[in-house]
Amino acid sequence: MGINQIEALNQKRFDKQQEVKIFLNNLNSITENRTFNFNIEETNFELTGLIDKFNRDTISISILSEVSSGKSTFLNALVFNKPILESKIGETTSKIFHIKYDESYSIDGIKTESITNLKEQIAKENHKNLEVINQDEEISAMQSVITLPNKNLKKGIELYDTPGFATLKEKKIITLLKEVISKSDATILLLDISQGIKESEHLFIKKMLRNIPLNKRFIVLNKYDTILDEDDLAIKTKEEIEEEISALIQNIESTLQTLQQDSTQKIESFHLSAKKALVGKVKNDTLRLQESRFPIFEEVFWKRVVEAKDETFEDNIQLFNRLQEKVKKAFREQKSILEKEKRTLELKVNATIENQSRILTLKRDIERLQELNKSTKDRQKNIEAEEHKLLADILYILKINLTSELTSITYFQKIKFWTLKNRYKNSILYGIKNARSYIIQHINKFILVSSKERGEMDSILWSINQNLTQLIVVGKHNKKIDLSKMMDRVITRMENHITWDNSTLFALLKYNIITKKSKELEPSYLELIAEISSIKRVNNNSIIKGRVERENYIVLVEEKIEKMQKMLEERYILEKEIQDITLLIEEIDIWIG
Repeated sequence: MGINQIEALNQKRFDKQQEVKIFLNNLNSITENRTFNFNIEETNFELTGLIDKFNRDTISISILSEVSSGKSTFLNALVFNKPILESKIGETTSKIFHIKYDESYSIDGIKTESITNLKEQIAKENHKNLEVINQDEEISAMQSVITLPNKNLKKGIELYDTPGFATLKEKKIITLLKEVISKSDATILLLDISQGIKESEHLFIKKMLRNIPLNKRFIVLNKYDTILDEDDLAIKTKEEIEEEISALIQNIESTLQTLQQDSTQKIESFHLSAKKALVGKVKNDTLRLQESRFPIFEEVFWKRVVEAKDETFEDNIQLFNRLQEKVKKAFREQKSILEKEKRTLELKVNATIENQSRILTLKRDIERLQELNKSTKDRQKNIEAEEHKLLADILYILKINLTSELTSITYFQKIKFWTLKNRYKNSILYGIKNARSYIIQHINKFILVSSKERGEMDSILWSINQNLTQLIVVGKHNKKIDLSKMMDRVITRMENHITWDNSTLFALLKYNIITKKSKELEPSYLELIAEISSIKRVNNNSIIKGRVERENYIVLVEEKIEKMQKMLEERYILEKEIQDITLLIEEIDIWIG
């Protein structure tokens, strides 16, 4: 690549870096102090990592694995060619070691005399951070920069040695790994071939590696030597063993393939023994090194990552485009939610405007209900007075009609004494029937007067319900009075009570008056009086129940008024929320174009 091409690429990287910065700043501005239905923190990690990628011309590779998968041994074989990183049983990497090229060995800018001193310093830093993690304290200074004179790193390659996942301090480790992966152009995922793919590795691969292109993901199946049993070598042919190993690798690759965003992409893995490779390099044992299959991986890996320098810029542009679309999609969904919320708030504001006139009407209706309650005793006295008047009127109507009928019997009719019994009886019944319509009119008047309160109350309740947002159903206590049936029942009973004997008949012939027969009619009067009294009881009960009902109703309405008034008080807040949502929707519209 010529000098002009390099300068042009550097300018493109700078321009893209500025574009990502602006995008990130705008994103932080719109999401500051606001809740969105997508993971802002994760998107920030990814965009911040992109800025870092566009800021450098090196290739960054993160080495990832679950704890106890042989990662330290693998890195010792890949970079140091000596056991520099601790790989003892029970030991684990507790911080990120950023491994870069330099002519001298150093850690965090402090040069060391030899690689042995570097090993001691790395162990010291690792143990220090491990104590912080185990004490559950906040992790600070989680990254140490290591430099060493490695010919492959000199080609512009940087490595991130990361803590193993699936630990007791998983939450802190995962947060750390997210940040590292976002800065990585490629990854080496180290798996223990003897364990297959564990559930924790399933979740990690699916969630964490989606932004690393598949051709920049190196799947290494380590500890290859642990599946080769000496007894198997004694009883099986080389071809049989190779077939078993091939089936195992195919099974792992098949599982990995299902975990990709695009499951059609072909998975490529490398099975090797990092431990055997390290021993081969330390002892300069070429045969052992070849048996480890490590050189196969190294040749492909270093060649591909060096060549990837030209591809990385385009990969990062595509990643930025995907992130932009991801954010826009999230904002489109958020806009839909906000628009629904805005409509709900607008309905509330409109309701508060209607509430202003409703509250005044409701207060007037409550005053009318309270007045009805105050006059309860007076209305009960009025009903009793109306009842006495009604009974007097009924007796008077009966007396007038009966006397008129009896006195209409002529002298010649009386002489026919053998028909006189029926004649008197029919005259009395006819007189009662004549009185029927007048009695019903008076009873109707009594019911209308005594039920006047219920009609007034129903009118008020209808007005209240019209001004409430919810309808409170109030039961009615009126007893329906069927006056026609009442009178039929009374006449039948009066007819049954009237009995005629000879002494009574002669008394009627002699005096032609009804007074002596009034005793026989009295039980029927009592029947009628009892019916009228039941009407009075119904109305009195209605008044008493109405009073309780009104008191309860007044409480309900006052509670509703209080809520309406609170809504009026909250109106400014609601309108401010609507304004904020409107502004946010406008900002989102700018984002999604």
